[in-house]
Amino acid sequence: MKEDFLSVVEAKRFLGREFLTWLLFRVEEDGGRLQVGDDVVELALGDRVVMQEEGEKQARLTLFDEGDMRPELGAGLRGGKLIDRARIAVTRGERRWELSLDGGLLTYDSLRCPKLGDRDAALADDPRALFENDLFLRLADIEEVVGFLDHLFASFCQLRASARWENETLPLLRAWVSDLGA
Repeated sequence: MKEDFLSVVEAKRFLGREFLTWLLFRVEEDGGRLQVGDDVVELALGDRVVMQEEGEKQARLTLFDEGDMRPELGAGLRGGKLIDRARIAVTRGERRWELSLDGGLLTYDSLRCPKLGDRDAALADDPRALFENDLFLRLADIEEVVGFLDHLFASFCQLRASARWENETLPLLRAWVSDLGA
């Protein structure tokens, strides 16, 4: 059974990679401001992107840059690679999260949450209560950013399964890739 499960995971990696590519397209097209439920969040590409080819070769291209990676992204996408992993910043109001999103496995890591802010002075005498308060605030931070990503992924999946993907989105994506960094 283990081999069957791993085969399925490997065969479905394209979906998360397409999601990351679509997400970066949306960031570029919408100026980084995306509607996520009732909230507006800003997404920005971080300083690291890993691209990988599908198939047996699976050549990888890793981009590190704090500037404009568009020319390299465009060359990689036009060369048949998909975005496998990207460092992304998510901002809502004054709150900012940074994380690495793995498109192949649809996981995230290296999550950096917003600062906790001022602590309740009433908790200063109770270290356990202070710890629990901080823990619950951190868990809420994680739940919030994962909720944003889940909503965006669900939106992508609905679009990907609809006729709009083939008729509207895919031509726009192809034009974006052609113009990216050119």
